Amino acid sequence: MKIFSLLTNRFNLFVLLTILLGYSVFALQIDYTMKQVTVNFPLFLLLICALVLLIHYTILLPLKGNSLCLDSSIYLATIFVFGIETTLILLFFSSFIYAIFDRKIALWKHIFNFSMYGIMISGAHYVFLLSGGNIGVFNLESLVPYIMALVSYYTINLLLIGCFFSLNLSEKLLPIIKEIGRESILNYLISLVLAFILAILLGEHPVFGVIIYTFVIVLLSVAFKKHFNLYEEMSQDRIYRQQILDSLPVGIITVDNEASNYSLNTAAMSLLNMESNDIKERIHVFGERSNQQFWDILKSKEICQNVKIRYQKEETCHHLLVSQSELLDQEKALIGRIFYFIDITDTYELEKRMHHSEKLAVLGELAAGAAHEIRNPLTVIHGFLSLMKQSFTESDKNKYQIPLLLKEFDRINSIIEEMLLMVKPGAPIIQKVFLEDIIAEIPFNNEHASVHKGIILKVELERVPLMLDPKQMKQVLYNLIRNSSEAMNGKGTISIFSKQYKNNYQIFIKDTGSGIHPEIKSTIFNPFSTSKETGTGLGLTIVQRIIENHDGKIEVFESTDAGTTFVITLPLPKNN
Repeated sequence: MKIFSLLTNRFNLFVLLTILLGYSVFALQIDYTMKQVTVNFPLFLLLICALVLLIHYTILLPLKGNSLCLDSSIYLATIFVFGIETTLILLFFSSFIYAIFDRKIALWKHIFNFSMYGIMISGAHYVFLLSGGNIGVFNLESLVPYIMALVSYYTINLLLIGCFFSLNLSEKLLPIIKEIGRESILNYLISLVLAFILAILLGEHPVFGVIIYTFVIVLLSVAFKKHFNLYEEMSQDRIYRQQILDSLPVGIITVDNEASNYSLNTAAMSLLNMESNDIKERIHVFGERSNQQFWDILKSKEICQNVKIRYQKEETCHHLLVSQSELLDQEKALIGRIFYFIDITDTYELEKRMHHSEKLAVLGELAAGAAHEIRNPLTVIHGFLSLMKQSFTESDKNKYQIPLLLKEFDRINSIIEEMLLMVKPGAPIIQKVFLEDIIAEIPFNNEHASVHKGIILKVELERVPLMLDPKQMKQVLYNLIRNSSEAMNGKGTISIFSKQYKNNYQIFIKDTGSGIHPEIKSTIFNPFSTSKETGTGLGLTIVQRIIENHDGKIEVFESTDAGTTFVITLPLPKNN
């Protein structure tokens, strides 16, 4: 059963048939008395040694794994000068000796390699004879048979190696043959030329010629090995430097002045979402284009340092710190430019928050001082107006607009209170609460859906315990619901829902109003930023301060003509 399974495998069957054919060719072609060996014994031994040395001292070629073995040049030369019997016996002894010394290679591979060379040598020999070649001293008149022998030798090798890899890798034969042929054709031309040289040497000075030929090839192998090792060291050094560049959180684009080529490191490709060819095409685009300033600096040869620019990538806006410097070689000659940039979006946002905090701090100082100074005279005026209201008749009250004055004084007082609250909202008194319980205490709210003055409030919250200040959070939600109500002109739906995201609890407050005007969308949390005629512009600022004191954040999730959604992100308790 095991033998049957091996034979049904196409690769195993191909290897077995190749081995049988190779050994059959060998058995049929040689005379076991070795009477047909036309070379003297010392030269025969010398040729075997030369073959073993050439198999061992291959010429290493870039890239790693590529090499040139010149044993085929000896086989071709001996076919031309001594005939097939001598060549096959040389193949047998050299393969046997090499198999003894190199036991790392599996025995079946040695046998398969011997069989493959036997088939190639036999094919080249008969093609050489059929095309008019004569065994013996090298003769230029037999140039065409020599070339035909090489072509047959090369073609048989290509077919056998192609079938070997095609069946082993379960891939199509033709693409593999094309790839191997493209890579090995130069190697076989070198083998042919060297075979001509060796054939000439064998005709003139056989022993000396083989020694010189082998010595030169071994020297070439050693020299190429040193060159290959140097190439590998340079490649490793280049890879190491490239890995350093790719590891940097800095986008780097190098420009070659001579070839006008652009190369990008990983950070640059990731941020720009482009390859080198894309950069080259983008540079040569004329007319209007996005991120004009970025491409103008890259296209120019202007040397600059730390230029702040905006870079729009799809729907995300990045803030970059761009620099460009000269690229010099070892002799300080200008060979190109280095264009590098750092994404400072997070730093930019942090600076914005710092400026915002500074403005709030300055405003707080002014508000605290002004509020206390204003409240004192207001208290006196309010007291006198209250006395006037009590002592005046109804006609006098209306005549002097006492109710209106008192109403306006109350409005001024509420503004002062909001200013003081914005300056110092107070440290939150944290306790474990449920958000829906807080919402239940807000006016015009029912448990899930309530109608009050045309407003429908829908609440769908996950019942998750949070660590909050109930009073301050009630003020936050009341301000947001009131803003949504005013944005809908007292008629519409306000939806409050939540979801858990990682270690955070997110509360969404969505209305069906007309949305936030784009011009004030980025400044709605700034003090005194309002689109209402009677608004103070401090409500959302106070809301933001309270949320930040709870280690959370509030932002506009979306705003369209169909409504606005705010999202509040609060940390979940660690033991939740």
